[in-house]
Amino acid sequence: MARPEPAEAVRAEIDRLAPVDLAIGLLTYNHAETVGTVLDAVSAGLAQYFPAARSVVIAADAGSSDATLERVAGAALPTIVTKHEAPAGERVAVPFHGVPGRGAALRTTFDVAQRLGARALVVLEADVVSIIPEWLERLAGPVLDGKADFVAPAYARHRWEGTISRLLLSPLVRALYGRRLQQPFGGQQALSARLVEHLLIHPKWSWQGTDVSDLWITGTAIADGFAVWEAWLGRHLVRSRTRTSDLPAMIAQTLGATFTVMERHGDLWLEVLGSEPLPMMGEPAPLDSESMTVDVAGMLEAFRLGVRDLTSIWELILAPETLADVLTLGDGDRIRFPDDLWARVVYDFALGHHYSVVHRDHLLRSLTPLYLGRTAAFVLATRGVDAAVSEGRLDMVGAAFERQKPYLVEHWR
Repeated sequence: MARPEPAEAVRAEIDRLAPVDLAIGLLTYNHAETVGTVLDAVSAGLAQYFPAARSVVIAADAGSSDATLERVAGAALPTIVTKHEAPAGERVAVPFHGVPGRGAALRTTFDVAQRLGARALVVLEADVVSIIPEWLERLAGPVLDGKADFVAPAYARHRWEGTISRLLLSPLVRALYGRRLQQPFGGQQALSARLVEHLLIHPKWSWQGTDVSDLWITGTAIADGFAVWEAWLGRHLVRSRTRTSDLPAMIAQTLGATFTVMERHGDLWLEVLGSEPLPMMGEPAPLDSESMTVDVAGMLEAFRLGVRDLTSIWELILAPETLADVLTLGDGDRIRFPDDLWARVVYDFALGHHYSVVHRDHLLRSLTPLYLGRTAAFVLATRGVDAAVSEGRLDMVGAAFERQKPYLVEHWR
């Protein structure tokens, strides 16, 4: 499909500002309260770390109804504003990342960055209030230095935070692509000009349908041999009125995107064996192991309700021996959920999605009680241990997904 031409006003701004060294992409949707904080950090980061670089902000807006675009226009930086139509369904139920039509916004941002001749593009979330100027250096530096084509974020978190990524998405991506990525849906990212060009002409970047662009971009960068790095950015604190906090929706959207990318990349991940860590920018942050209240009892109750109410659906998804093992988990206020069993559960859900054994949204949401059971088991297993032991247990989850990958491959073909 041919790439659409930008609007006349946007073309004029591109012609006026090109060429540039660095483009900063902001995907906006009703972010008036926070976008100023992000732009201030961008301005300070550019001044401190890239004072000689020609830089431009590209704001891709999904139809903000607040003062977002006024805040953007008031920034003391050269700025190009583009607008795109977001799917009606995503306006009614905004996706987990809080930006309707994020895929279209990314494509537009990439297109403008390429037309500007940008050597590097940094994409930032407009509602992340923990951003500091150093983020610009850590994301853009490896790209501008010619060392990296794609830089993904890694965040400092409590050991019991971000378990959708830590226990589910990261182990799965690690086994699929052979890279130990901390944050598959990290929001922040940096791309080289050659990767942007590669993605824009790639025949498998769909211009229609489900919003799976972020993980597809990451997977394509890995699978097609681009240099992929990580940047340690510190805390990831969001203040947003648009992001969903509904756990089943978050799991359905992120895991559904992962499964959809598996379909597109089946010729690339099936042969991958083992994994390796990524080169890093910045100092790795150890897991925070300070005291933190977690509702383990509530998680276990949700798991038990899932066993009671969803077994008839799980029978269609899980292999008989896997389901039998799941139904024996838990004993009162304790649960032990072995890593290899968890990997088989996730792989059976991937296979169920692949073969459409039940309605896909029902399938994805029915994983929630199992995920909560696995999270409860992780919390219970890491109470009273230090950060290093907790990190080791997370690495063991990823290793289990690698061990069980032959099961997935055998049944996928």
